[in-house]
Amino acid sequence: MFAARRSAASARQLLRQPPRRFASDAAHGHHHGPVNEGFGPSFYVAVSTFAAGFVLYRITNASEDSWVTRLIQKYTPNEKVFEERNAIHTAALEKAAADRHLFVGTPRSDYIDLRTPEVFNNYSRLNVSPGSQADLSSVISHYETQNKKREEERVGRMQDGKVVSIYD
Repeated sequence: MFAARRSAASARQLLRQPPRRFASDAAHGHHHGPVNEGFGPSFYVAVSTFAAGFVLYRITNASEDSWVTRLIQKYTPNEKVFEERNAIHTAALEKAAADRHLFVGTPRSDYIDLRTPEVFNNYSRLNVSPGSQADLSSVISHYETQNKKREEERVGRMQDGKVVSIYD
């Protein structure tokens, strides 16, 4: 509200004042005399810059390579550096390929040894339809015989004195 009043007040003052006129008439005083004006220092600086640039262009153009080419050649590494880098890179790639072939070529086991066969039966006891579970008695018997054989081997090693039990 106050901003609107302030802007309206300033606009009202501008409207009250008559616009200033910059018109003139012939009676405005005497004229100055003619003055000899020179070109000024900026003109001479511009002309000398152009001349110096032309001279430098002609001097640098006298050699077979331009200054840009010489600058690029100055900071470009030697070909021997590139050959060494490529040799190292090629050796690393060959080693990586050999490792990959080694890992891909190894046979994978089709089974995972489980410590407990009841891992197969971990499921929710609710909403299990009859007959949906497979008969795992052969799997259970396989792991029981395997564990029994390992236990017999361990007991045999302990009796031979090769392994000392922490429970004795």
